Amino acid sequence: MDIFIEPILSEPSLFIFGAGHISLSISKIAKIVGFKVIVVDDRADFANVERFPEADQLFSENFSEVFSKLKVNRSSYIIIVTRGHKFDEKVLEWAIKSEACYLGMIGSKKKNDTIFSNLQSKGVSKKLLESVHAPIGLEIHAETPEEIAVSIMAEIIKNRREREHSVKT
Repeated sequence: MDIFIEPILSEPSLFIFGAGHISLSISKIAKIVGFKVIVVDDRADFANVERFPEADQLFSENFSEVFSKLKVNRSSYIIIVTRGHKFDEKVLEWAIKSEACYLGMIGSKKKNDTIFSNLQSKGVSKKLLESVHAPIGLEIHAETPEEIAVSIMAEIIKNRREREHSVKT
């Protein structure tokens, strides 16, 4: 007798922290490839329906205040592409404690090392920080915001399919 098990996974959600130029393309690509898209930025001029018509949810409020409103689970992917180090660090400090199956942060190696060092000094383990995809994205020599978005989404798709494959086997 053969038994086939097909897992029923909840719709994956992509939380995009930061609503700048890279996020515009990430949001569009993510929607096309089947993600529920949630955009979070503390600037209403950036996180709005006019800029992100495909987004399922938009939050334009202080990052610290929005965390408790977000429903992150094991089918969640988090991308950190805010406008600065201090915002990236604040979001990462929260996100690293979540159940998200994927966590990625944009930035140079130097910037990411600084943020990781700061978080370690606050008690975040090195092992936990090693699970963060930073710098985010597959290395495709991307230069434009659109190419960077493709690189990031390619890494997320790869991660998603590897997870699905490991569940099936």
